[in-house]
Amino acid sequence: MLTRTETYDGFCSHIYVSRETFEKLSVFHKTLLKWQSSINLISQSTTAIIWQRHILDSAQLFKFVKDVNGNILDFGSGAGFPGLVLAIMGKKNIHLVESDHKKCVFLKEIALLTETDITIHNCRIENLISINVELVTCRALAPLNKLIDYVETYVRKSSNYNQDLPKLLFLKGKSYQNELLQLKKNINFKEFPSITDKESRILYVNNLDTLDVIDE
Repeated sequence: MLTRTETYDGFCSHIYVSRETFEKLSVFHKTLLKWQSSINLISQSTTAIIWQRHILDSAQLFKFVKDVNGNILDFGSGAGFPGLVLAIMGKKNIHLVESDHKKCVFLKEIALLTETDITIHNCRIENLISINVELVTCRALAPLNKLIDYVETYVRKSSNYNQDLPKLLFLKGKSYQNELLQLKKNINFKEFPSITDKESRILYVNNLDTLDVIDE
């Protein structure tokens, strides 16, 4: 059972952040609740547990990205989970990819209020411009097969496929086991437990050796 996460001491009992960072996350929380009344940013059933269900859930990925020096693509950022949370925590070179214009306006508002440096791409993943990427992250967007398809589509855009294949970091719910079994690609994800839900997992690929697209 998680301790209270909406207080500074409670949040830091799970993941340490500075008081300044916690205040920025608090601004994020308050603004999200304000916008939620007119835009469906998160599931209505989770509005009472935003700190645990969304903010802490995203923040637990920081240990995986803290040493990433290159660009990070956050596919389907939605209300900013996990990409915007990681940026507020101090991670640089994060690109949020979101096709919904209203959600992008919200993301820009949070970035302004929290003085957070991010890049927002208001487009579909398939239409995203090609940049060198070290890691792709995603939360609650699509099944693993579809996520891998998105990564392949993106890698295809690289001239002669000469960029290094990105690391993958996905937050998945209790269906993750079935999704792993249904993978069409031979990809060995490392599984890590989630601190917010015993049935969820963090799936990570530190060295993606090959995708079929590279051999075409």
